Amino acid sequence: MRNLNVTAVAVETEKIVINKNEAAVRLKIPRSYTDETITRCEENLRRVLSFKYAYTKVSVQIKSDNTCDLGFGDIESRNLVKALDGFKEAYILGVTIGIGADRLISRLALTSPVESFITDALASAAAESLCDYADNLLRGTAEKPFRYAPGYGDMSLSYQPEILKALNADYTLGITLNNSLLMTPMKSITAIMGIKE
Repeated sequence: MRNLNVTAVAVETEKIVINKNEAAVRLKIPRSYTDETITRCEENLRRVLSFKYAYTKVSVQIKSDNTCDLGFGDIESRNLVKALDGFKEAYILGVTIGIGADRLISRLALTSPVESFITDALASAAAESLCDYADNLLRGTAEKPFRYAPGYGDMSLSYQPEILKALNADYTLGITLNNSLLMTPMKSITAIMGIKE
């Protein structure tokens, strides 16, 4: 049964500025970089991007110092409990930059491994930038509690199916999981974010 309380939003490509610092970290280069190849890769990537995010608001119930419930069963994670301590509600957020980026990266892997590597890093930075954009719209631009996700810290990736189910992600975002719990499109992110009252 689908969650009827999910909001899905498509974002115009021009609204997302790929975080240059995030890209530099992933490329392992100075943050002040200027490079024609990187610029060309970003231009080509932007042609295939399809930015979307979906979110739902859930109640937070802290059960112990390492267990909480967000409405779909107990989640064991001391770090998540710490991140949600003091919050009554949280957003579950999912973002994706679309399958076009996966296809471009795969195609470039055959023709130009260097451009494939650069495009992959830029695509990851684009997904993070979209996550920041959605988070700023939902929780504001002031300092806010840390975002937390399956596979980060001590929160098992095994919770990813329930997170995606809560977002109707197959329908709203076109995200599916493989047997290793990796998402397709690859450049997709899920997050749990405490909401200040």
